Amino acid sequence: MWRAFSPKWVSGFIRPLHYRYRRPTDGKWFPFGADRIKAIDAAKQLNLEFMRGADLVGAVLNNATETFAGFLDKYEADVLPPRELAKGTLGLYAVHFRRFRKQFEGKAVDQITIRMIAEMLDALTPRTANQCRALLTDIFNHAAAKGLCPDNPAASTINRIEKKLRKRHTVEGLKAIREKSPEWLKNAIDLALITAQRRTDILDMRFDGVREGFLYVVQKKTAKASDAAWIRFRVTPELQAVISRCRDNVAPPYLVHRKPDRKKQKQAETKAHWTKVEERYLTRAFKDAREAAECYKGWKEEEMPGLHEVRALSLHLYKKAGKDGQKIAGHASEEMTKNYQKEHDEVIWSDAIPDLNISEITG
Repeated sequence: MWRAFSPKWVSGFIRPLHYRYRRPTDGKWFPFGADRIKAIDAAKQLNLEFMRGADLVGAVLNNATETFAGFLDKYEADVLPPRELAKGTLGLYAVHFRRFRKQFEGKAVDQITIRMIAEMLDALTPRTANQCRALLTDIFNHAAAKGLCPDNPAASTINRIEKKLRKRHTVEGLKAIREKSPEWLKNAIDLALITAQRRTDILDMRFDGVREGFLYVVQKKTAKASDAAWIRFRVTPELQAVISRCRDNVAPPYLVHRKPDRKKQKQAETKAHWTKVEERYLTRAFKDAREAAECYKGWKEEEMPGLHEVRALSLHLYKKAGKDGQKIAGHASEEMTKNYQKEHDEVIWSDAIPDLNISEITG
């Protein structure tokens, strides 16, 4: 293939007896000497290797290295655990890993090209494509460090532009959703409004976390990466009203809880408590209530706001009321860097005052 190699230019003049080969995976050039016939022959052989089915050729020639699936197993077992990633992050990675294994089934690590990865990413939504690209880049960085591939094909792809499709909740819309929600979901919505916390942190709030006039919360998403993960919310009258509504005759450890229709033995063994609400169940229940409320007619499915967008509405309402939502949200503050300087031997809690009036929504 003539396009695969070219004469070398020197000071504007061609030296026709010196040829180079351009590797299609990353554009790197390799000197092929002055023999034109040998250069063409070598280029043709290499082009065949880079074509689809190169994995079969490699198997016959016995030059295939470790399989991608095999290395991915090692990546999951050795690289991820020390990072102490959140359960939700690991769950998302598991979904991507299944996609990777299917896409690159039977391929060796060094047989996966830029084009193969680009074709996979092009078939995904921008957000998912960017997540997969970032994860693959890290995987191939580790593979290259082990000498399993000469370069990182994922790093040569380009991030997609993500357009935020989900719209924000309106006060009227969230009020309608809350009215269609069961009591436990109303409590979750109220806590999200008052504290502006994420889904995971809301579901982890405990009754024994309320002590000495504060509700103590450790944000999971930022606990390993931010200095503002330790927040104690002052139990204001507004927050106390929500906490009081969370109490019932079940006496569970978690503020947000529900008595399941059927208590399954397997769930009882895997869950922290049989009344604890799982993240996926919360998301699904919120969606059901939103659909029942019919509050956002005319909006596309991808535009529909979920429970996560309650956090954005909360911060908007705090700002509108002239209050500081920075510490409420758990955004980093200069003072909190001491937590990491002391390696958490003496955790310094960031104080927040959740005093937002949500009666316009709760009634």
